[in-house]
Amino acid sequence: MRVLALAVLLFTGCAPARDASITAASREARYFGEVTPPAHNVFTFANGPEPEAIDPGIISGQPDGRIARALFEGLTTPHPETLEPMPGQAYRWEIGADGLTYTFHLRPGLKWSDGASLTTRDFLWSWRRALRPETASRNASLLYAIENAEAFNQGEITDERRIGLEAPDESTFVVRLAKPTSYFLFLTQYYTFLPVPRAAVERHGQRWTRPENIVSNGPFVLEKWRQGDRFELVKNPLYWDAGYVKLDRIVALSVEDLNTCANLYKAGVTDWNPSGYVPSQFLPYLKGYADLSTGRYQGIYFYSFNLTRKPLDDVWVRRALAYALDREAIARDLLKGVREPWGTFTPSGYPGYVAPSPMRHDPEKARDCLARAGYPGGRGFPRIEIMFNTSEDNARIAQAVQAMWKRELGINVELANQEWGSYLQATTSLQYQVARRAWIGDYLDPNSFLACLRTGDGNNRTGWSDPRYDVLLRRAEGELDPARRMATLAEAESLMLDQAPLIPFYHYATTQLVKPYVRGIHATALDTHPLKHVWIDREWRKPRRVATSK
Repeated sequence: MRVLALAVLLFTGCAPARDASITAASREARYFGEVTPPAHNVFTFANGPEPEAIDPGIISGQPDGRIARALFEGLTTPHPETLEPMPGQAYRWEIGADGLTYTFHLRPGLKWSDGASLTTRDFLWSWRRALRPETASRNASLLYAIENAEAFNQGEITDERRIGLEAPDESTFVVRLAKPTSYFLFLTQYYTFLPVPRAAVERHGQRWTRPENIVSNGPFVLEKWRQGDRFELVKNPLYWDAGYVKLDRIVALSVEDLNTCANLYKAGVTDWNPSGYVPSQFLPYLKGYADLSTGRYQGIYFYSFNLTRKPLDDVWVRRALAYALDREAIARDLLKGVREPWGTFTPSGYPGYVAPSPMRHDPEKARDCLARAGYPGGRGFPRIEIMFNTSEDNARIAQAVQAMWKRELGINVELANQEWGSYLQATTSLQYQVARRAWIGDYLDPNSFLACLRTGDGNNRTGWSDPRYDVLLRRAEGELDPARRMATLAEAESLMLDQAPLIPFYHYATTQLVKPYVRGIHATALDTHPLKHVWIDREWRKPRRVATSK
């Protein structure tokens, strides 16, 4: 096994030095660091901050989701390149003519990793569990497309048998939707829809995900979890498609510091540095390397306001802070042009969606808004705090915003750094004033972003509630005409941007480092990478044959 400490000792600089380790075999292409494949079928990557949890029913973070998706599999599973829904635990399904009934058929002989049979009743129990109010699932709203799911989750009905879910036999799972939902099959591959083992959950409670207790159904099983260090997963011999899985082991390192992530990759300790874990100041330098993969994807970096705290309950204060932000300068000067400044909450790439006018930088208007709030020139404005999770980029951006708000508005801002778990708890419980946030789309539709801000949604975390916004989202849900639906969603986004419960900064792009011998990792629109398809190509240096027509 490759040793984490070695890279920390040898590569502690703040920026990459000129690479002297390019081998003769790679003269045609330049690679960032060591390119020798691991001795065994072991795939190692930097997973970012220590996950808050790996229980699919409650998690919401990307580090959490990468582990959960390797351990569990849903009815459908994403194609490794297009993310189109592919058969997973269900080998086929039918959709009713009205678009409201989905009938899934499970593969015969499915097993949990402890050898117990997996049936449709496991999906029935797991989806109901995610909807139970006491589970406190942050993504329960993704199930709201199902008949009576929202009413049950909100406590308006208490009989879970009224939810539109049925398991008439051990291999047939029937889902009844409240309204036609064109992206429902995409939802079924999301981790909130993954099955969890009822027996283990009820026997062990919150400790059911510990290595000694966990039972899973995906291509890998959890062998080791050392807090703050690593997860080690091994191939699941009882997985229905075990013959396809080429990796014997996955090592996911919990590393928050971006420089460390890059240095581990350079040293050959890791084979993959996922998007978001490459320091922005490295990117201009890394553009010349063949193992850097880039592309747009569905993610937005933003700041959210806690509207339950004064003075942020005042819309004029929020507008002042939004207008005073120069996102173009942050993207150009601080992030060296490797991030695209963005003024809307929805990203690009949704066919038929015309986003509303974006937030813009207007210092004069910012000062006018602050005066309207009763703080001309910043006089009398209370000190506020920006909270962010540990990251050099997050800290640099917060410092820039602190300076901008001081320069343009005359207000004082403090900065608060928190580790990932504490940061998530603080944002979820509204124990902050201004917080660095990000959202990655769960499916390819603007609703994946806009639904986060509806009243009571577990991912809202702003305290903002506007009945007009909720009505527009509900109207869009029931709209069958695609053009009118998109126009209604754009109207909702326009209303939200005007009320400014958040400030968008930039559009994410995938910027991952992938060793040349790694196969199966692709740039995808949602930055989702099913690890089942990953394998180590020890013959990567050999030229590949190109088929020619005769």
